[in-house]
Amino acid sequence: MRGFTGGRLTGALLGLAMLWPGAQTVRAQEDTGQALDRLQEQAGTSPERLDLVLALGNAAVVAGKLDLAIASFQKVLENLEPDSREAGDLYLRIGETYRRKGDGDAAIAALTRASQLLPDQPVVVGTLALVLDGFGKKDEAEQAYRATLQLDSDNAIAMNNLAFLLAERGEDLDHAWGFARRAMELVPEDVDMIDTAGLVQWKRGQTDEAIGLFAEAFGKMPGNDGYRRHLMLALEMKRNQSASINELKGLLSGDLSPAGMEKVQELLQSVRSSIR
Repeated sequence: MRGFTGGRLTGALLGLAMLWPGAQTVRAQEDTGQALDRLQEQAGTSPERLDLVLALGNAAVVAGKLDLAIASFQKVLENLEPDSREAGDLYLRIGETYRRKGDGDAAIAALTRASQLLPDQPVVVGTLALVLDGFGKKDEAEQAYRATLQLDSDNAIAMNNLAFLLAERGEDLDHAWGFARRAMELVPEDVDMIDTAGLVQWKRGQTDEAIGLFAEAFGKMPGNDGYRRHLMLALEMKRNQSASINELKGLLSGDLSPAGMEKVQELLQSVRSSIR
């Protein structure tokens, strides 16, 4: 369907807060630059202290010093058993750091190895899925999202993103709707998930339901141009064009003043009420 592009990478990557707890502590306690300088000095003085080298890598990620982070993580990795779970954790960190650098191939390679060493961890498989998705490897991403759900059946992000992939292709739409609906139940305030549900319903030919969902998403985040575009496209597809819908379409097609936005919110409520 034209107008709906890209993946649905909701918020941060799966488990991102879990990847660098040391970095979060450093950031909360002191200036990142000072922390990085201190850790570099300590790691240089005691290079055998792998805990310091790991902490340096964590802090370097927060500071945006990604090459330093990768080098630090690689140094720790070289001192671990290659097939250990600890090595899997390092590959996870390395993969996410390469993702931040924009090096998709390196990120996917590291995260694939992490998933091999930590096959029971949904955060690992889920992170791989998101990176595959973000770098356009949709078939592999679908497999990884499904593997994530096998490990964590209530993983709302994996459900939502899998629903989005299926809807983009126009495939298995009933299952896509099941995933999208369950994701909304689990995280009812996540606007991306409401928007994804709208896409799935539109693909299923449920135009009124799609309009209601798109209207809800845009009503919650009226500054989001993507949600506005989705709503406009769905409104164009509605067969019975009421005066309220025509007025709403006209307002949405232009620059919205505060007064105009207030009128849009009023019309959104009217449109949603009329199609329930």
